[in-house]
Amino acid sequence: MTRSHPHPASTSTGGTTKNRWTQVGIALAFALVVAGGARIAFELTSTMMTHLALVGAWMMFALGLAYAGVRIRPSLGGALFAGCGIGALLVVFFGGMQMFA
Repeated sequence: MTRSHPHPASTSTGGTTKNRWTQVGIALAFALVVAGGARIAFELTSTMMTHLALVGAWMMFALGLAYAGVRIRPSLGGALFAGCGIGALLVVFFGGMQMFA
């Protein structure tokens, strides 16, 4: 018995990113966007609570951008989430260093 509508097994929703360096570059670029935006949000404010609120809002926005990127282009999902995580670690590390200075 044959199918009336064959389903090809090699069809994917997001395609593949062949070059591993492209994914590394995207992750690093997004990490710099996350960390740079948090730094700008930190510089725009004057009190400690406003610092925390704006940096937290920027981090949530960046995570939302990563999620939207995953929904639009699933093949770059790992790179975007890795970049968001690296950026968050940079914000925590350098933000913590600034608190002790």
